[in-house]
This record gives sequence, structure tokens and C-alpha cells, in this order.
Amino acid sequence: MLVHRSGRLARVTLHRPSRRNSFDLRMLARLEDVLHELGRDRTVEVVVLTGDGTVFCAGTDLHELAGLDAETTMYVQRRTAELVERWYRLEQTTVAAFNGPAIGSGAVLGLASDLRVAADSAYFTFPEVTFGIPLTWSGMAILADLVGADLAKRWLLLGERVEPADMLALRLVTAVVDVDGLPAAVTGITDRLLATSAVGRSMTKRAARLAGPRFDAVANDSYLGALSVALRPPGGYLDGGAR
Repeated sequence: MLVHRSGRLARVTLHRPSRRNSFDLRMLARLEDVLHELGRDRTVEVVVLTGDGTVFCAGTDLHELAGLDAETTMYVQRRTAELVERWYRLEQTTVAAFNGPAIGSGAVLGLASDLRVAADSAYFTFPEVTFGIPLTWSGMAILADLVGADLAKRWLLLGERVEPADMLALRLVTAVVDVDGLPAAVTGITDRLLATSAVGRSMTKRAARLAGPRFDAVANDSYLGALSVALRPPGGYLDGGAR
């Protein structure tokens, strides 16, 4: 994971190209450290989250997850739920730049940002159920807040793909642009943000939390994740790769 600061702007890049920027334990710990650093940094006002290469994030690395016992999985799932909530609650204004596909927990993290813009090569999909596991990472809380529980449930149960046109129609992103035009689109958003009051933006975020995701309602994320691993069939989802 790469972090680049430039004045009042910071850019966080998910950087694990060999596994499509999927999260393993090391990358998870790195993001926790980055969130801690940003939480203490009073000079940064806007944070951009994007992925390296042509993929935003392929979610959780299932090859690693398949090798964890249930107790460890419960511990990891509890950390990931807390991580998404910490990203959502950052004092800085967050902008997700979906440079390509965002899958499962990768999509959840990006969608927990304040503002979002996508390249026309991007899409969202949540294939967890097809691998015999639930969507964790506080995913249902985020999705239900953005599109409603009924549509979120349909996406998860049927593994439907959310295409760029759907992102726009549902106002999940402010714009869909050509992949080459994504940097300029992000710069346009960050410039507008930085031209406004940091205090005003922070207070707006605080007010929005009153009607935001019900993170308390997904407190059983870690239990569900551990149970799904403990009860997985022989072979499980090991062949699924990074999702």
C-alpha cells in the first residue's frame, strides 16, 4: 500500500498487483497503520483512495483466508469491520477513485468513502455467497445505507454485477469517465473540496453520521465469517483466488 502526501491532499493506493490488490493480513495491517496516521495528521484535509493498475481491489485474498482457522478468522473479520467504520468516520473528506473492478470487500471499502468517481472499466460485484461465505467488512451496513437492504440482498444472493450505468443511476458515483480521464476527474473533485472550509466539511460528515450506516447491526460479521470457514466443504473456496 502506497501513501503519497501533497500539501493538504493524500493519496492512498492499494498496491498488491500480483493478487489484483486483494487484502491479505499484511495489507490489512498496513491499512490500519495508514488510518492511524491519517487520524493524527492535522495537515491533510482530503484523502483519495484508488488501486494500482487496472483493478481497484479484488477484495479478500481467499487463498490466505482458506488457510486460517475459525478463531483467527473471527479475529480478522472483527478487524475488517472496524477498519471500514474507521475509514467511514475519518475527519478528512474521502474520495474513492474506482480505476477498475471492485469486488466484495474491496467494493465495500471504496463505497464507504464520502465521494466516489469511476472509470468506465469499473464494476462492482459481491461473489461471497457463491464461495459459501457471507459478505463481511460491514458490507451490508454500507450497501443498505446506499441502495436499501432489498437491492443489496439481491446483489449478494444472485451475485449480480453493478455496471457503470447502474452506478450512475443509483448515485453510487458522481461520474463515470474514460479510464484515461479519471485522474483529471479526481483532481476536479479534490480541487473543489479544498476550496471549501475544512471545518464545514468535517461538521457535515459528523451530521451525516446520524443517518448513516448501522454499524452496530453487523456486529456478528466476525461470527459469520468464522462459522463459514469452520463449516466449509472440502476444498472450500480455495480455487476462487482473490475476490
